[in-house]
Amino acid sequence: MEYLIPVVLAAIGGYYNKRFPTKIKVIYILVIWIYIFVMLGFRYKVGVDTLSYMYSFRHIKDISDLSLSDITEQRYEPGYLLLCSVCKTLFRDFWVFQMLMAAITNGCIFIFLRRYCNNIFIGLLVFFVMQWLYFSTEIMRESVAIAIFLLNYRNIENKRWLRYYLFSLLSISFHYSAIIICVFPLVRYLRLNLIYIIGCIAILFSLPIFDFMVEILPFKSITMRIDQYIRMRETFNMNWIIGELIKSIAPPLTALIIYRVAKLKLREEPMILLQIIFCIGFFSIPIIFSRFTNYTSMFVTVALANLISNTSLRNWVKATVIGIILVSQTPYYISMYRTWFPYVSIFNPKTLPDRENRWKNEFLKSY
Repeated sequence: MEYLIPVVLAAIGGYYNKRFPTKIKVIYILVIWIYIFVMLGFRYKVGVDTLSYMYSFRHIKDISDLSLSDITEQRYEPGYLLLCSVCKTLFRDFWVFQMLMAAITNGCIFIFLRRYCNNIFIGLLVFFVMQWLYFSTEIMRESVAIAIFLLNYRNIENKRWLRYYLFSLLSISFHYSAIIICVFPLVRYLRLNLIYIIGCIAILFSLPIFDFMVEILPFKSITMRIDQYIRMRETFNMNWIIGELIKSIAPPLTALIIYRVAKLKLREEPMILLQIIFCIGFFSIPIIFSRFTNYTSMFVTVALANLISNTSLRNWVKATVIGIILVSQTPYYISMYRTWFPYVSIFNPKTLPDRENRWKNEFLKSY
């Protein structure tokens, strides 16, 4: 029930979008955002990664005790570690920190959707289905890196390169996977042509590149992470790759095909083409390229939301888009059901054995 409230509110907003005065619309969006970050902040052991963050929070030092070696040598990135340390110093309780993280992530995403969606509420609905719980409960620090990048994307559009790369450093400080966004200004040159097809084939043989990076990068925390992801490659079987492909490649392919057939302008096409390249990379190093798709998936969300809200498209086309979104995400929801449902709050904390066992199986085996 807790998860359905913002979905229902967004659905109502989508229906009345054109009738809302601007101020009322902004207030309505704020209500949804506040509900989301409060609800997510008060959650208790919801999400596999959340359990890891909860347990590690106990060992985070107060800001006065934090040393340079703590910042540079720990597993966690410096931006995340500093924010975590400040929250622990001021409030002590983990729920305050996870509420702040949820507020930052979802707030930036709301702004991004408002900028690029013709109907922000439709954008929110697609986001709720495709990324919301994953971003908010499973990749907390990476989702902040993604959220900062989404706001920073306007600097790419306006070709403000210095400002873009300065904010990119902020993203990287929360998760090292954000290094990939350093090449995103070049993405605008992507076109669906022979060179693109060759690039898709080449990405299948990218493993030696990452092996080389482990050897030359000076930052131990980064090289350890890359090396760990490469070693984990053997643990991902073909079933996982197929499931992840269905989840990640079906939506962008749908958007690309419908925009082409309907002869509609697809502003997000370069980022969608990049997402498809990353999906092909699943066959090379699954965990690394699945991480990279996190930075492009919101552009797919925008493209799909604008299709659904497009008044010139027939209803059966929109229904097809909605159906593909739901079907493509269903296997993932089935696999994550016991992790996210039922919702448990700090006011009635319960430790669910299924969640604890999944955390032990997935997390402890990896470290």
